[in-house]
Order: sequence, then structure tokens, then C-alpha cells
Amino acid sequence: MLTYKRSDHLEVIGYTDSDFVGCINTRKSTFGYVYLLVGEAISWKSAKQSVIDASTMKAEFVVCFEAIIQAN
Repeated sequence: MLTYKRSDHLEVIGYTDSDFVGCINTRKSTFGYVYLLVGEAISWKSAKQSVIDASTMKAEFVVCFEAIIQAN
């Protein structure tokens, strides 16, 4: 069971990151995100991207897209 401390200000905060071409064998980037509520993790994921990125900007865009899907 998850328990959280009492707070009058509930705010969900999300963080994302990616590692451009993190896997040298597949040339795929690794991405991750985490959502926090009252400083505690409520949702997270880390995985290889399904596509091979041509730039660091695209790798960051893909992780932001994945995190936004989870937020909805």
C-alpha cells in the first residue's frame, strides 16, 4: 500500500531524460520519466526507444511525448 504525507498543496511534477544512442549494438536511445506527488514517485518508466534517432533533439522529443501520453 502506498501512503503519502498530508499536504494542502498537491502538485504532480514530472521529469524526463534520454541517453542518445545509449545502446551501441542497436543504436537506440534509452529514455525515462518519473512523476512525483508530494515528493514521492507515483509513475515511472525506463526503456529503449522503439526507433533509431538521428539527433539528440529527436531523442528528447520522443521521451517528452512518451511522458505526456502517461500524464493523460
